[in-house]
Formats: sequence, structure tokens, C-alpha cells
Amino acid sequence: MTGGDRAVAGDATQGSERSAELGLLPAEKQDTRYAAAPDPADEVALAAVRAGDWGPAADLLAAQAAAKDWERRALSVELLGREAAAGAAWLDAWEAARPGDGDAALVRSAAATPVERPGGAAGAPDGAARPARAAALETAKRAHTQDPVPYVVELAGAVAADLSHAEVSALFKEAVARAPYLYAAHEAALRYWLAGGKGSPALAEEFAADAADGAPLGSLMSAFPLIAWFEEHLESTRDPEEYRTDELSRLVDRALMDAAAAPAAHPRLPELRHLLAYFLYKQDRFDAALEQFRRVDGYVNALPWRYYAREGLYMRARDTTVRNAS
Repeated sequence: MTGGDRAVAGDATQGSERSAELGLLPAEKQDTRYAAAPDPADEVALAAVRAGDWGPAADLLAAQAAAKDWERRALSVELLGREAAAGAAWLDAWEAARPGDGDAALVRSAAATPVERPGGAAGAPDGAARPARAAALETAKRAHTQDPVPYVVELAGAVAADLSHAEVSALFKEAVARAPYLYAAHEAALRYWLAGGKGSPALAEEFAADAADGAPLGSLMSAFPLIAWFEEHLESTRDPEEYRTDELSRLVDRALMDAAAAPAAHPRLPELRHLLAYFLYKQDRFDAALEQFRRVDGYVNALPWRYYAREGLYMRARDTTVRNAS
């Protein structure tokens, strides 16, 4: 081992030791399923459906609709849709017990939505499933006319369904008419406008800027310009100064204020914190980055880490931050 290799190894050890002192978890204890700890109500519903009981999931979605808690409802539908895609006997039983149930239909449509994979590509759609998915979405829309989540689900499948720009714009308009700052709707639409979807860097940047422009602090809309920038550049070995431009620094500063103003219980706040941890690390703003890492550590299924899971980007960025923070 060369002297340089020994120095790097020593730095890594020092970073790991200090990480442990700060209560940060080792790589093997990072949860790769979620961006943050699931809401307890989601955990109850997910555990129940895995055991074949759809009742808690139905109760959860009904309560969220009654409370107009659209952000949590969108996230719960996404999680339940993943479970149904892996095995839907419990959903079949729900539909049999309650024919035409709008919430069951919403989960059914989410289960049939192709899942985006790292790099921006969505799974290939099942052509035979499209009519059933469309019918389920219509049932869900009729059941709760003020619910934006069916439009979110439809937006999430827009790339795979090869929807036109006009169709996606119309769907997005329906979603935000019901919930103007719904993170889930903006995220799903941005995926479409990216170059890896059906758009381009310019269209994605324009959409993201429009989302953030004039949005109140605490709405988390500042995440979208950062996502658009990241998706265009990805993890780059190019000039580090790309991450330190005045423009990108302003975006990061705005996002810091947005995160500080957001309700602590906002279900999508951890996703903005993951982005902030990354960009602050890239800008050598290690003290501020460490604050974000400490708030999200333990869960790594978020941008940008999930794109580079095999490369261990999260642990590398976090431990570098720990070594350099004061």
C-alpha cells in the first residue's frame, strides 16, 4: 500500500468513526426501500395487506380522502400499488367485497403503472393491462371528484403510455386545480418533461422554474429546479465548479429556506433534504450538508442516491461531509 493509499484509508476510517459518534448508521443498516421512515399508518396498512387483510388500507385511504390529505394519500397509494404489483390477492378480495370501490380502483391503477427505473427509464407497459388501468382510473375519479391523486397516477404512467404534451399538460392542470402545490403531481409531471421522458432539458427546466416561481416557502416546490438540474447533469466527474455557480447556489439557498419553512411532518420533506445534502456536499458546504445528512440518515431510496446505489454514493458523500464538517 502506498503512502497515498494509507492516507485515503485513514481518512475513511476517521470518517466512519466520527459518523458512528454522531449516531449515523453504517452502510448495511441503510434502508434502500424508502426515502424516510414510513408513516405508522402506512406501516400498519402495508403489514396488513402482506398478511392478506385489505381492511386497514381501505380505512387509511378513506380517512385521507375525508381529510383531503392529498400528499399522504398519493404516497400511500404509491406504496400500496407497489405491494399489489408484487401480489394482488388482497386487492382482488377488496374489489370482490366492494365492487366499484374508488379507492380499490385507485390502488389497482397504481399497481398497473410502470415503475420508473434509475436513469429515468420506465418499465415497459403491458398493453393488455392498459384498458383495465384506464377503467380503474375513471372509477377512482368518479368516486372522489376533488381528489387529485388519480391524475397523479395517470401522470406517473404518461411516458409509458406515450401521452402527448397536450395530454400531460391537461392532466397536470386537473391535478393542480385540486391541490396547487401537490409535490407528487409536480414530481410525476417533471418525469415526463425530462429528456429521459418525453421532453428535453429546456422543457424540464422551464416546468421546474414555473413550479418554483412564486411558490410559498414551505411548499417544497424549490425541489424541482434542483431535480431538473441533477437529471441533466447526473453525478459528474466534470469541473466541480459546475456545482458552485451563482445560479445553482441561489437554487440551493432557496431550497434551504423552503425546507426550514415546511411542516416537519410533510411526507415529502425528506426528499428535499436528500437533495440538499447532495448539493451542499458538492458545494463544499459541509456543515450545512451534515445537518441534512443527520436528518435523513438510515433511508437512501431518494434522489440522487438511488441512481448510484451500487457505487455507494450516499456513504461516500456522507462520510466525506463528516470528515470535513467542523
